[in-house]
Amino acid sequence: MDKPFSYKFYRTTQAAWDAMYQEILVAQKSIYWEIYIFIDDEAGNRFIDALCDRARVGVDVKIIIDAFGSWGLSRPAETRLIEAGVEVLKYNRIHPEFAFGKWWRRLWRRNHRKLLIIDEAIAFVGGVNVESKALEWDDLFLKLTGPVIRPLLTSFAKTYRRAGGSKSRVRHLLRSRLPAELKTLPEKIKFIAHSPLDNRLPAVRKLYLRSIAMAKESINVLTPYFVPDLQLLRLITKAKRRGVKINLFLPARTDHLFMELIARAYYGLIHRTGANVYFLPKMNHGKAIMIDDKTGFVGSANVTPRSWYINDEAGVYFDDEKMADELKGFFEDWKAGATPLDLEKWKKRGWRAKLKEWWVKRIENYV
Repeated sequence: MDKPFSYKFYRTTQAAWDAMYQEILVAQKSIYWEIYIFIDDEAGNRFIDALCDRARVGVDVKIIIDAFGSWGLSRPAETRLIEAGVEVLKYNRIHPEFAFGKWWRRLWRRNHRKLLIIDEAIAFVGGVNVESKALEWDDLFLKLTGPVIRPLLTSFAKTYRRAGGSKSRVRHLLRSRLPAELKTLPEKIKFIAHSPLDNRLPAVRKLYLRSIAMAKESINVLTPYFVPDLQLLRLITKAKRRGVKINLFLPARTDHLFMELIARAYYGLIHRTGANVYFLPKMNHGKAIMIDDKTGFVGSANVTPRSWYINDEAGVYFDDEKMADELKGFFEDWKAGATPLDLEKWKKRGWRAKLKEWWVKRIENYV
């Protein structure tokens, strides 16, 4: 019998890990996991132990790791998983091919999704990877239960096929459909997923741009890495002219200095659009947008060209009142503890900082 719909947000990496781990321990039927970074360090080893234990008792365990993001997963750890009965697939393997040009283009396409599905009834989706360096981070992860998650099963099955998995092993997932009695639910919750292999406009980018264009009162954006394109900046400027309040939340220090330098190069430009920039005191790896305090999106996509055009990404859009109220509360908490951009101080930065920013902007379309 299907579980009733429910949801829960997690605002730290540790809280999300604990919740995921507990659900993996009690999985009875299946564990399907799509993840960008999965490393067998102190954080990852307990998940490896749990996945092996579940596979040994007959649970169908499939994990799709990105070949580049999870480069640090050791061969012994991978072997241990496989010998226990876990099916491990690597998305977009890095091995060079004879057709170098084709391989080089494909090399840039990564699976950046973070999606865990337990027993085809519980799903986690958002920004959380598994590596010890993220232990103290803030992040944003969403747990959903009930038949509402069935489109995510289909999404996982498609990625599984692209990673080289057998269609016969996921055929039942490809046929997964929402029950007739839940026809109204997609109006409240929609799963957004895109891949450059779909040959369609990137769905997450389309969602962001459309949401900003339609905003009437407020726009709140949380992203750890910020590399906006011209269309986004234009829409923010137009929104400000309509009287919309725009707040952008970034970590004061990210885990990647390179990405931080690129974001710094845009501080003046984003300020001129009329947006307020707030710096969070600790690393926040979450990705979210909220419009007019009524609709929200939580997922894996950063505000960068890579996430919007090159990577496979996924997330959840919602206009459920309770979920929106919670997300609104998160943004209020972040704002209360954040430091606004000091534009005058930023303008007085030295020539070395300006030179670094100029240099990194030359290759911003690849990050």
